[in-house]
Amino acid sequence: MSASLRPAIVSPGGTLEKLEAAVRFGADEVYFGGKTHNLRSQSGNLSLEEIDRACAFCRERGVKTIFLLNSFLHEKDIDGARACIDEVRSFPFDAYMVSDPGMLVLLRECGVETPVHLSTQMSTLNRLAARFWERQGVSRIVLAREVTLEEIRSIREHTEAELEVFVHGALCVSYSGRCLLSRFLSGRDANAGSCAHPCRWRYALVEEKRPGHHLEIIEHARGTEILSSKDLCLIERLPEYIKAGVDAFKIEGRMKSLYYAANVTRVYRQAVEVAASGGDYGAHLPRWMEELELLSHRPYTADLWNEFEGMKFEGVPYIRSALFLGYSLGQGRDGTEVRVKTHNPVRTGETIEAIYPPDGNAPGGGFFRVLEINEDEKSVAMAQPGRVYLFKLDKAVRPDAVFRKRADIEMERDEC
Repeated sequence: MSASLRPAIVSPGGTLEKLEAAVRFGADEVYFGGKTHNLRSQSGNLSLEEIDRACAFCRERGVKTIFLLNSFLHEKDIDGARACIDEVRSFPFDAYMVSDPGMLVLLRECGVETPVHLSTQMSTLNRLAARFWERQGVSRIVLAREVTLEEIRSIREHTEAELEVFVHGALCVSYSGRCLLSRFLSGRDANAGSCAHPCRWRYALVEEKRPGHHLEIIEHARGTEILSSKDLCLIERLPEYIKAGVDAFKIEGRMKSLYYAANVTRVYRQAVEVAASGGDYGAHLPRWMEELELLSHRPYTADLWNEFEGMKFEGVPYIRSALFLGYSLGQGRDGTEVRVKTHNPVRTGETIEAIYPPDGNAPGGGFFRVLEINEDEKSVAMAQPGRVYLFKLDKAVRPDAVFRKRADIEMERDEC
């Protein structure tokens, strides 16, 4: 395969800063939403001013923008959706993404001629459905997560539409992510973007005639994540999906951290580069897997249908082996000084690790000792989260670094 024909890496942009990080770390395309009518209403999303900045930032770097209008519409939502389209239609998006056929109708009624991508929420599993959506003017179909590799090959043979698949990130216990459980238990409609993630809650089994007597299903006493799926990770099988004719690989994670968006993007960007150029994929795989393990995640699976190996449930705790510390806003007086926007505390004397945007086939970075931390030209012993500091390091660091600290710990909830 020619490197120019390699599948695109489509990365999440939950906020403007996460979007910019994904672009710097190798995204070919980024997907993001405004303040309404997308399926991640809790992710921050972008204001109109930020949308304008995002489009300019991406266009300068040759990265495509996909704007999300992928919520499902009730009757009461139609006028608001039409107003939203009118509000954003002047932005130079490369595509809109929809789930609801009604939203597609609204885009066309509003005279929008920008290409339209179909969300995985529409559960496209076969060539007949793909051809139907192609006839409706859809240029790219994000296939259902349940689709098999063999089905992808068949669909590819019978449609001219581009095919996109999810390769990494959270899975949902509900079919293709559609869920009524959230609305039932919390009043928050997952299909309108307000999912309360009840599949991640802890549950206990109670026998009808023994109220209050909770039966443990898994090892911890506070409950079990019996509805919670493992996280998807297709890095080991990526060449197979490329050969099957997939045009774009999508990374889930608009509600994850900037570090998550950056590191997953750079790993998969390197992977498709190696696969497309005919390089030794297996030689790089251990290093890529190591990097993906350094993200907050549930245990990984590449098999949606048999992830618990014959229904043997083992639990899906969050695993965190690295802590996101912050990211660089540029250098100071020399290469050893760097302005850092912090996400977690950093102390003078600590050893921290930097990761860099992709440069070749191996993830770049290194370890650095923090010699001094300054805020407003005053030395401090510890950098607090959510602020900007000037770090003095023991050696030069690149101005586009993202910083982390490795640790051997597990967490039950984390946004890293």
